[in-house]
Amino acid sequence: MNLLKTLKQMMKIPQTKVGLIFAFILPLLFLVIWMTGYDQATERLDQLKIAVVNEDGEQGEFIQEQMQLNTPFDMTVEASFDEAKELLDSGDYAMVVVIPELFAQTINSNQETNLTFYINQANAQIATSIVENAAKELAGTIGQQSAVNAEIIKTNSISNFATSMLPMILGFITYIAIMTMAIQFNLVSMILQKHHSVKQIFWSKQLLLIAIALLMPLFTIGLSFLFNDVASLFWEMYGFHVLVTLSCISFTQMSFTLFGNAGALFNVAMVPLQLLTAGNIIPTSMLAPLYQNLGGFLPASNGVQGFTKLIYAGSSVNSIAVNLVLITVITFGITIIAIQLKSKSTLATMGQVNQPAH
Repeated sequence: MNLLKTLKQMMKIPQTKVGLIFAFILPLLFLVIWMTGYDQATERLDQLKIAVVNEDGEQGEFIQEQMQLNTPFDMTVEASFDEAKELLDSGDYAMVVVIPELFAQTINSNQETNLTFYINQANAQIATSIVENAAKELAGTIGQQSAVNAEIIKTNSISNFATSMLPMILGFITYIAIMTMAIQFNLVSMILQKHHSVKQIFWSKQLLLIAIALLMPLFTIGLSFLFNDVASLFWEMYGFHVLVTLSCISFTQMSFTLFGNAGALFNVAMVPLQLLTAGNIIPTSMLAPLYQNLGGFLPASNGVQGFTKLIYAGSSVNSIAVNLVLITVITFGITIIAIQLKSKSTLATMGQVNQPAH
């Protein structure tokens, strides 16, 4: 009987109910988001982009047309290998096919030759596997009368498997860390509200958050360079991580300002969505249409995509950095407006309480 009484008391505490909601809702969120997001993904191969560079002139145009007919991918013809390679490294293409000089003449004379396929290892794991298998099939289709070998050149490969985990650690785990911190800071704010105004608490907290955004990346990036060889410079990695951290702080802070304690649930709901749209498991172009562009509005999704480019290829992340700045500015602006409204509401309530009774 004492146990039942204790259980009843536990159920009266709000945190118990919140815990139960998390236990039931989080698995359902993963189930619904991932099942709908990944649904029929392998049937969207036509969304994967590859490029062909024809170095065989007019003789190679027939081979080029054959490729376009026999591949399920979205194929673009690039005039320059250097331009195609640059777009490959930046993640715009999953593969670049090069038709070498005298290729058509060689296969017409039934001689053995090679067709070169460049595959970026920094792309999503499933994409690299799909295009590698397709490269072998494509070479076999073209070389029906002569032996055409698929010469596969993997670019931006990393020998240390641990390094391949780094984009997720820096881009996604940062969000988890900031989200957990935001839950605790929300509790601190509730305690301080007894003796301090909403604005005082908010702006004092911003000083601490700015210090965290500058110092935390310094430690994480510094430690990352001790364990890994990456393609980018320290300050490039550090600067980008500061942007990721700021966007995570502003995003999670906004949810608590708008929804109160329910902000924790909102932030957790963003976890499966950001994992889905990060693009490191499957290209975002192969996701269900509803989810393909959502990653651009989420901090961790941008973080993983940006760190993948920095770590593997050292390529530009300017467009992703702009996304992170916009996320930070917009969510912080929404937070400021909400704080102003809450502050006015609190003052109005205090005014009513302090009015003399008639």
